[in-house]
Amino acid sequence: MIAIFVYNILLIILYSITMAFAINSYLKEKNKVFLLISFYLAFFIFDNIIIYMTEFINSFAQSYDQAFMSAPAVKTIIFMGNAFFSASIIAELRKEKLKPFHYGLLIALAVWMVSIPLLENSAFKVWLYYLGNQIFLLYLGFYCWRGTKKELPDLNKGYLKKLAIINFLFSILIVLEDSFVIFNVDQYSSLTTKIYNRSISEDIFSITVCLLLFHFFLKERQISEEESPEEQEESIMIQRFCHAHQFTQRETEVFELLMFHRTNQEIADQLFLSLGTVKTHVHNIFIKLDIKKRTQIFPLFEDYQASSSEKMTLKKSNDFS
Repeated sequence: MIAIFVYNILLIILYSITMAFAINSYLKEKNKVFLLISFYLAFFIFDNIIIYMTEFINSFAQSYDQAFMSAPAVKTIIFMGNAFFSASIIAELRKEKLKPFHYGLLIALAVWMVSIPLLENSAFKVWLYYLGNQIFLLYLGFYCWRGTKKELPDLNKGYLKKLAIINFLFSILIVLEDSFVIFNVDQYSSLTTKIYNRSISEDIFSITVCLLLFHFFLKERQISEEESPEEQEESIMIQRFCHAHQFTQRETEVFELLMFHRTNQEIADQLFLSLGTVKTHVHNIFIKLDIKKRTQIFPLFEDYQASSSEKMTLKKSNDFS
């Protein structure tokens, strides 16, 4: 029992640390994908706490198992939360929004999980209940794999491929483990209902996802954020340009993306703003720069850059003289 207790604590710590990285990244960048990851991991934590309680509190385990056989509301909420946020994260990696088809699949999954408990109590009923979620996980593998065929950044493609393999593999492993445990270990008699609620395959799946996220936060993302000295110098120059024209913080963020030829929609997605808000910021930038179209931004910035370089050169020559 001590080993199980320690195992649970370590899982919760792993989920919590990964969630903290995601929340920190969201607060810094306001990128929607980090917010989705945070909610996704919150359901990992919630699920593990419920399972932990069934393992250590007998009265809770008995009431939970009885409720599970008739109306598994808690488990259904956890499964639906995981399904929605995992699909949303993959859609963000694919640079698109969830389509009506995906919402239809989510509704079908919810209907499945609500309808199956109406069947007569048996091991097969429980197996069917879990099967819907694993089929959805298998579909997410295909959704990831199809995303690797799109025109996307290499970083996105790489993680979509990894997620595809993980989803394919664990959708099969979880079904195999469920089949063995449900039909050979659990008890579903009229007198006794005893369910082994923990799935080792699901735990390994969640651990693998967390390790993949750690790899992103601690390695890949840092590499992608590294700038050359020239890029750092240009970034500083942009900040000075924005300060000279009295841009607000948000206008500065929008201007930086305009300098990288981002569309209004791309700016809205990256800064987690509405399209209307971005248009307002762009309009205010145009007024402060006294221009009417975004192509006029670049000559203005180049003139400012040249002027700043001349002033710096003159200052250095005066210092030497």
